[in-house]
Amino acid sequence: MTRRPTWRSVPLAPRLALHPRGGRSGSSVRALAGSSDWRRRLLDRFGSCIVSVAGTSALAPAPSPGWPDASWEELDDELRGTLPGLRLIGAVSPRQPGRERLSLLGHMTGNPVVVKLGRDEPGGDSGLDRELRALELLAGDPLPGIATPEPLDAGALRLADSAVDYLVTTSIALHRQRPAVDEPLRSFESDLGSRLNALSRTGTDADHDSDLVPVHGDLTPWNLRRTPRGLALFDWEAAGWGAPGSDIALYRTASDSIRRPWAKRARGRAS
Repeated sequence: MTRRPTWRSVPLAPRLALHPRGGRSGSSVRALAGSSDWRRRLLDRFGSCIVSVAGTSALAPAPSPGWPDASWEELDDELRGTLPGLRLIGAVSPRQPGRERLSLLGHMTGNPVVVKLGRDEPGGDSGLDRELRALELLAGDPLPGIATPEPLDAGALRLADSAVDYLVTTSIALHRQRPAVDEPLRSFESDLGSRLNALSRTGTDADHDSDLVPVHGDLTPWNLRRTPRGLALFDWEAAGWGAPGSDIALYRTASDSIRRPWAKRARGRAS
């Protein structure tokens, strides 16, 4: 009996899974994982080198992503029915176990795209809806010096007998990205505020209109990345209204947590 192909595992990268017919595309999928520090980047890069040399067919089978409860064939069929011309390459599971999110890398009409799948509590504020609205606003008025993905399509589909939201965006510099640590970002808050003022507010936000400003909500070095063309900022699901300075405070704390040990010593002497 012929054994059915399954997802393929990327060595040393447990969050990544390659499509069984994904070829030698490990480095592209690795970029979606947004490695949080230099150690994880080295491990991911080593695993991707194995993929580029051996090819997907030589890799060990991987379990299906924890969510949704669907095989790669079911994902293929449903996504290609919804997004004609899409060819899947791989998947990245979220850092938080049990979170109903999945990021997929694929090609559509010859161009690389990212497909984010998600499900939120009924009546909840959908993170993918917030991300779509933020990216639409930034597509019309980009941030100076910081690229963002462009939204291509959004909607809902059915997987494992349940409704799943999806968002399709362009991809940015897939093969050459690294976390951006200690960027000055002096005008980030004002630049963002002037562009995302049209974002809707929740009931809680409405009680503090004068105190809140538009925020990215998850500004970290693994979401803000250096590329050959400059900085790029990803993962806008938490975009909304927050305390002034909260984005920059989070970014500085996250930069401190992943800075290389020798850079930490040099920074300590400089201060």
